[in-house]
Formats: sequence, structure tokens, C-alpha cells
Amino acid sequence: MKIIDVYSPFTQTLLESRSIQKAVEATRSLSPFASQAEHWSIDWRELEDSMLTPSYAAHAQKTAQAYLPAARALVTRVESILSPGRELPGELHLVPSLGAFDGFARYDQGHHRVLLGVDFPDANLDYLRALTAHELSHVHRDHQPEVWGHLGKPLAQISRAEYLEAVTAQEHLVSEGLATLFSQLLFPEIDLATHHYYEPHEYEWCVNNHQQIEGALLACLHPPGDENVWRFYGEDTAGHGSPSRTQYYWAAQRIQDWLPDFNLRSLVISHGWGADRFECFGRR
Repeated sequence: MKIIDVYSPFTQTLLESRSIQKAVEATRSLSPFASQAEHWSIDWRELEDSMLTPSYAAHAQKTAQAYLPAARALVTRVESILSPGRELPGELHLVPSLGAFDGFARYDQGHHRVLLGVDFPDANLDYLRALTAHELSHVHRDHQPEVWGHLGKPLAQISRAEYLEAVTAQEHLVSEGLATLFSQLLFPEIDLATHHYYEPHEYEWCVNNHQQIEGALLACLHPPGDENVWRFYGEDTAGHGSPSRTQYYWAAQRIQDWLPDFNLRSLVISHGWGADRFECFGRR
């Protein structure tokens, strides 16, 4: 996978101009985000003030600078497991998080662009390693013939709008569950809370309230539920005090329990299965 370092030229422009908005607009691959500022509730002045402080340099910038030289070896390791002998398709853009996002994979016409916010405020090096594995898992799965074969045309002809329309609740759970488990097995030395992007107390809440999460997800998935599993990105959606993304936690648990031989090899093989083959999200 091609790796593009956007963060370094961005920070250089920021230091020279002392204007974060100018740095975003001057960085070609970031300029589209300028229009997203209002949607993401980005306050340019507030962000600018925070990114030009010693505390930012001591933590977020230090984390980013530690990750940048390690990125190629990390991607190569992921590729050696998911796609031995060949690179994953698409590009990995190492970008400033703008205090708003840690990472996501954006698909369009058979092409993936993964954006990783290498200076995300809550991140450390382990967080970024786990997140990289998670996002590259999505890329690998999306390029497996069985996953989108039901759409009846080559992946390169599937637009972003068609792709998003075709993502069912089942596919969402499968994809996020597999990605979460993949990073766990690839980096077992990293604590489980980090693989779920949680603080320790948030992960502990999920473990202690597993049945409550399960009840909420099952009620959503099965009649008369509306299958809107995306609402679990919000807090308090699986019960009072529940953290965001509880569907990731639940899907990972269900897939792990369902796979006959849960190991890295079986997990990689299951990346190639269509969502309908995952018979693990029903009522027990």
C-alpha cells in the first residue's frame, strides 16, 4: 500500500504561517477538509492555539513523529498476513487529526484511501498501531470477491454511494468485528481497551454489562427492530453509561465465539466470506 506523509509538510506550513487554516488549505490532500470544519465543529482559532503549544509538541506531535518512521514496517507486516506476496490496494494518508478524527477508510470506485490522524489527542503509539491494523482489515475485506459479489459488477464500477447503500447492518457488524479481532490477534501485547479505542473504565463497563449490550443489539437487529446498528456509535445507546461503539465490542465477541478455530489464520480466511455466512448474530 502506498503511504503518503501529509503530516510533515502540514506541520512545517503551520509553523511558518502560524495559521492552521492556511496550513490545511495549502496541503492539497487536506484542502477538502476545510469545508468540513463546521460539520466536525472545528474551531480553527481554538485548534490553532492548541497545536502551537508546548503541550501539543510534548504529546500529540511526539506520538506522530514516532509513528511516521514506523508506518512502512507496520503496513508491510499487515500485508504479509492479509495478502502475502502483494501489496494492499489504495493509499494510507498520514494526516493531522485536526482534533476531530483518528482514522477511517474511504472507498470509491474500487479505490481505498485510509486517513490516519497521527496526532489524535487520545492516541499513543499502541493506539495508532491497532488502528492501522483495523483500517487495513477493512481494505482487505472490501477487495474480496464474495463480499460485494452480490452487487453483480466489478468493484471498480461500484460508486461510493452504491457502496454505502449496500452496507447492511450485518455487513457493518461483520466488518467491524473482524477488524477489531484482527488488530487484537496481530498485537496481543496491546491491551483490549486500546483495541476498542476505549479508556480502561469504558472497556470494563462493556465487560460488566455484556448482557445489556447484547440485549440492545439483538432488539435492534430482529423484528420489530429497525436494524440501525449505527446508532450505537452514540453513548448511552446500549444502556445508561454505555460508551460509544458498543457494536464493535459485541460483534467481535460474537465472531470470536462462533469461529470453530479462533486464530489468526481462520480470521484472515473469514475476511473473504460474504456477510450472510456469519450466522452468529442471531438469538441464542
